[in-house]
Amino acid sequence: MSEKKKRKKIGKGVCDWCGKEQPLCFICINCGFTICQKCFIENQHLFTRSGVTWVCINCCSWQSL
Repeated sequence: MSEKKKRKKIGKGVCDWCGKEQPLCFICINCGFTICQKCFIENQHLFTRSGVTWVCINCCSWQSL
């Protein structure tokens, strides 16, 4: 299995947006950018159009939810 596949896409972490530790965060598998569910929902227009994928604003890679 490749290194990308081993990295977590959802989990506990410190949100790069609000700076708080949260139990549920979306994590970019390319660069590690982390955003909590609350910040993601509040700023959804910046990250997703479809609700199925999101764009990491740090490295511009597409991630699935």
